Amino acid sequence: MDPAQNPSPRPCWSCGAFIDRGDRFCRSCGKGQGGEVPWYYRHWGIVLIALFGLGPFALILVWRSPVLSKNAKLAYTAALLAATAFVGWRVYQAWLFAKSLLVL
Repeated sequence: MDPAQNPSPRPCWSCGAFIDRGDRFCRSCGKGQGGEVPWYYRHWGIVLIALFGLGPFALILVWRSPVLSKNAKLAYTAALLAATAFVGWRVYQAWLFAKSLLVL
C-alpha cells in the first residue's frame, strides 16, 4: 500500500492538527508538509540565515524545523552558541583596545 494513500492521520509539524497522510499542506494552518517545507527550515537555509542575518536568533528556526533530527538540532545549537561566544569575545576585546587608545 502506498503511504501517501494511507488514511491514518498524522500531526502537522507546525500546529499539531491531524492531517491526512496524502496532504501536502495542513488544512488548519496552511504550512507545507514533507517536501513542501519552506527553505528557511532546511539545512542550507538555516546556515545562510545564521551567517548573514539572524546569528544566534536562528536557533528559533533550528528548533522549529521539521527537517532536522534531534542530533542535528543539538549540533546546530552548539555551533551557533560557540560562534556567538567567539564573536562576542572578539567584540569585547576590540572595545577594550579602542578604549585604551582613547585614554591618554
